[in-house]
Amino acid sequence: QLIENYIDSTQLKFTKTSYGFWINNSGQATQTMAKSGDAVKYEYEVYSFDDKLIYAKQENGTQTVMLGRTDIPRGVHIALELIEKGDSATALFPSFMVYGGYGDRNKIAGNEPLIFKIHILDIKKK
Repeated sequence: QLIENYIDSTQLKFTKTSYGFWINNSGQATQTMAKSGDAVKYEYEVYSFDDKLIYAKQENGTQTVMLGRTDIPRGVHIALELIEKGDSATALFPSFMVYGGYGDRNKIAGNEPLIFKIHILDIKKK
């Protein structure tokens, strides 16, 4: 309900993915998007559903991960496979897709649904 209320309150259009989260693009992978084994360089911010900034991109820094070989939340991994190089997207995650019942043991509580704003800087295909 929290996610649906957020979608109703924003100008952004979201697509529900088959993975259980919403993203404000088509939610469909293309050949040029990253896949498991590819290196992805990205920046992101994390927000609560009351639009409180939890982690700023300056705090997170630029991340480079090898998809399928890096320990990142499942939802973020999948979202990185649904965004083109140079593009940004907002993803709305139920808690089980990100930090689950435990949270991150820092700023994110357990069972907290989250908003991730992700920008893909580069994709290096394997």
